[in-house]
Amino acid sequence: MFGAQDMARLLGLWHDLGKYSGAFQNYISSGENGLPGDPHRAEMKGRVDHSTAGAQHAASRGQLGGLLAYCIAGHHGGLPDYECEGRSGLRHRLTVKGVEPWRHAAPAADLELQIPPPRLPGGYSPFALSFLTRMLFSCLVDADFLATEWFMNRSTSDARPRAGATVAELRAQIDKHLLGFITPNPAPVSACRARVLEACREKAALSPGFFSLEVPTGGGKTLSSLAFALAHAEQHDLRRVVYAIPYTSIIEQTATVFRQALDGLSGELLEHHSSLDPADPEKVTEQSRLAAENFDSTLIVTTNVQLFESLFASRTSRCRKLHRLARSVIILDEAQTLPPELLHPTLAALTQLVDNYGCTVVLCTATQPALKRRLPEFPIGIEPVTPIIDDPKSLHVDLRRTRIEVTGRLSDDELAARILAEPRCLCIVNSTGHARDLFRLVQAGDPHAVHLSARMCPAHRSDVLEAVRIRLKGDGPCRVVSTQVVEAGVDIDFPVVFRAAAGLDSIAQAAGRCNREGKLPVGRVYVFEYDEKQHRPPDEVRQAACHFREIQPAYPDLLHPEAVNHYFRLHYWRRGGEGGTGWDRGAVCEETKSRSVMGCFREAEGKGPPFFQFRQAAEIYRMIPDAQTPVLVPYTDRGRKLRAELVAIPESTPDITRRLRDYDRAAQRYSVGVYDRELQALSDNAVLIECHGRFALGRDEDYDPHLGLRGSGSGLDPDSLMP
Repeated sequence: MFGAQDMARLLGLWHDLGKYSGAFQNYISSGENGLPGDPHRAEMKGRVDHSTAGAQHAASRGQLGGLLAYCIAGHHGGLPDYECEGRSGLRHRLTVKGVEPWRHAAPAADLELQIPPPRLPGGYSPFALSFLTRMLFSCLVDADFLATEWFMNRSTSDARPRAGATVAELRAQIDKHLLGFITPNPAPVSACRARVLEACREKAALSPGFFSLEVPTGGGKTLSSLAFALAHAEQHDLRRVVYAIPYTSIIEQTATVFRQALDGLSGELLEHHSSLDPADPEKVTEQSRLAAENFDSTLIVTTNVQLFESLFASRTSRCRKLHRLARSVIILDEAQTLPPELLHPTLAALTQLVDNYGCTVVLCTATQPALKRRLPEFPIGIEPVTPIIDDPKSLHVDLRRTRIEVTGRLSDDELAARILAEPRCLCIVNSTGHARDLFRLVQAGDPHAVHLSARMCPAHRSDVLEAVRIRLKGDGPCRVVSTQVVEAGVDIDFPVVFRAAAGLDSIAQAAGRCNREGKLPVGRVYVFEYDEKQHRPPDEVRQAACHFREIQPAYPDLLHPEAVNHYFRLHYWRRGGEGGTGWDRGAVCEETKSRSVMGCFREAEGKGPPFFQFRQAAEIYRMIPDAQTPVLVPYTDRGRKLRAELVAIPESTPDITRRLRDYDRAAQRYSVGVYDRELQALSDNAVLIECHGRFALGRDEDYDPHLGLRGSGSGLDPDSLMP
């Protein structure tokens, strides 16, 4: 699969060497816990350590054996750090911890096998070796889970999906669907979309690597990028397509578009994100739930958070899927949303997938970020990147449907008056508090105005967006005040859009909601300043807005590719700072106070294993660094029913783990994320019900039918980036 099958075979032979000990054999024979033969529970409950023995043996075989030692030591508890407080670090387990005698019963021939060097065309840097370790770990834990499941739970094992539709079958169905859009005399927008599709099909024959697909909003890049991915995978014998999306507001929309295109093969699509409704039989089946555990599907739609945080995870459950990424096409939709403070580890991981694991990565966006390597300004960049669209400038001109006008500062009263003067318009601001205050002013003049923000649960937002789409098909007024949850791919079309000053990428996304179908000669987009003291934007938005203001005077056409490239050079390249530390400043690791992901992977000290801090890296690499707590809200009868179900779960029920797991899945579409300070305030005000470590609003009136969760919302909508 990625040229390390011999190392993987040794993992299979050595990971359970400790089971040859008399102590472990006695444990198995005794049938403790009522589950004879269940080694996972033995390890997790600390009764018998059977993994340290194999780790010590692997480490004794040289530095390559040290890579295997990490995998073996963590195959039940997760990849360990080399050095940490306590006794769980790999160094302690290899040099201090004693193990029960086992060699007398182990096959001598297995123990003497040599470790062949892996094939890593991209080189043997510490990060490359750590990435190889993680991929080998993924193979080991997935195989271990599947083998144990087959032995312990044959019915679940039999329910796992077997060979489904091939890449070629999916490609043929997508091509059949796209034929329906071909007309003899297409409209200008349709003609541009046809050009994009033709370019995607033509470039699919090129060798795997990095590609960019730069298409203005409305240019049909969603289905065209999928057509490229499937044709490319078929041409080069790649195994699957993974479509990664940053925003909750578009992942279900994209999956719906794919299902409609796949028609009779729609069941082959695996949605993998936390906003899935487990009660939806079309999207969630026993087979899809099992396939999501290890990405056992040909076409997967997931989130950036799931994809990238898994690439730096240490837990077995999150790492199981990683080996399935080898020889895949990975499409990064809205690639401009990659967080600048994590660019170095993110681009390093993508480079590993392309250089050493046979992947193709497609950077798919309307505003192509400046991610190519350039010395000395951007040494962490990727190369080479093949553009699928040879002349994005002409495509931009042909698809230009809006005019951006930068206005001065508008007070909320002035802005509300301008919104009310337009029968149909969308206004996007930078914080939930600003959206709330502005909506109240607009609602006073238009009782049918609409509000959207992350103060509303995902089910609520989906219902409101659907109502907006229906209203836009009619002739009546439609005024919407929203945060960023409507940007980046949400399929709505307004003649006028107001956008609070922000980064050029955000402004371009807002413009994509204006005159989307080109039915007007030109759509109007107004970028306005506002009182930042009254409505404080997040630091990231403030900095991006400064970069926009810096380039704005130089470009009459702010959406021209040259303007976008200039903006991203400021937005990404300047973030590096001295020594490039600004590109690798994740969340703070509480134990070490470190913030560098790449610093967690260093060369070996002496003859020991490489110095890898897997758990520390997982703690630092968080795409949503400020953790939120989900609060179930009483939106519709479904939300209220879930609240009643939570309260009704007894403390002592034997199946409480399963029942809470089922509740958690169902509750995600009916929950709003809140930060610790607000959670404490809600609790102090006796607004919350706490049960089994979960929280729910106790009173229906604390969830507003227009605004969502009552309270002082402010800041960027972090739950629009979905786990």
